[in-house]
Amino acid sequence: MKTTIADIARAAGVSKATVSRVLNDRIEGVGNGTRLRIKSLMAALEFEPCGMARGLATGRNRSIGLVIPDIADPFFPLLIRGIEDALRSQSYGLFLCDSDGDITKEKEHVRVLLEKRVDGVILSSTISDSDSQLDLLDKRSVPYVLLDRMIESRPSMAGVFADNRRGARMAVEFLLEMAPRRLVFLNGPEGLSVCKLRRCGVEDALALQTRAATTVVHVSGDYSVESGERALETLLGATGEKPGFEAVFAANDRMAIGAMRALRRHGVRIPQEVEVVGFDDIETSRLVEPPLTTVAQPAFAMGRESAGLLLCLIEGQEPPQRTIVLEPTLVVRETTRPRENRRQYGQF
Repeated sequence: MKTTIADIARAAGVSKATVSRVLNDRIEGVGNGTRLRIKSLMAALEFEPCGMARGLATGRNRSIGLVIPDIADPFFPLLIRGIEDALRSQSYGLFLCDSDGDITKEKEHVRVLLEKRVDGVILSSTISDSDSQLDLLDKRSVPYVLLDRMIESRPSMAGVFADNRRGARMAVEFLLEMAPRRLVFLNGPEGLSVCKLRRCGVEDALALQTRAATTVVHVSGDYSVESGERALETLLGATGEKPGFEAVFAANDRMAIGAMRALRRHGVRIPQEVEVVGFDDIETSRLVEPPLTTVAQPAFAMGRESAGLLLCLIEGQEPPQRTIVLEPTLVVRETTRPRENRRQYGQF
């Protein structure tokens, strides 16, 4: 039979109320010796408290919800690992929801999480120009933190992001360092905050060019391998035997890998004829041939920081920073040619 609070109370010679105080970490009315004895009995009798009952007693369920747009995107599992790492140490559970890039599903997930009485929500929204899902959380006074993607109407909301603008800038500065060239910028969905910032970073890098003009072709994809492949197929088909560009910067690694597939199919040598740089540093970027030069986002740290920020809000504390921006790094591999002088890129 399952051990109950009554069993622990009887074995310890105390009331059920005393056991409940120990279980919920309430210090009043329980001496240290009694507390230690009760905890030892809980361990010895393998007592497992009922989460719902404990939540009613404390006003918390010690769980949070996470809504992401695409679990199949290899970038997001790294975020999840960081979140779980932070939550585990605080004995919090995680409800994971995948919106599949659909704002209607995202709102429904938020409603379900509210029904589950989660203590807070981490949201990586599928779009950047809608905040109705946040209205649902505000009405119930449930704390939330934005992760990776901003919501433009709520710029002051608590959130954790990478410096997307700087990351794109360092990628393009690196590509344009050796000589003026024709560049293909393969961006993601134009409405996303991260894509807007990465486009700004590209423009920042171009504004610094003092040599002959650099031509940039802007193409939008949907972050998938297939969209990167289709975009390059279209460009290569329009330029004849030789590509009409010398470099490709893709706003995520999956599109960069798709671009590489199209380049190889057309007999274009990477990096001798066309250099390629991606964004994210997913595991596959190290496994493709040649290994992909990319801008690495600190995904694990972003997840961990978002959970820490949310726990702070759940406790009713004012965090030292409501917006945390982490720095990306350029990881140079074999889809770009060696540079003679290594320097810092993306500096303002």
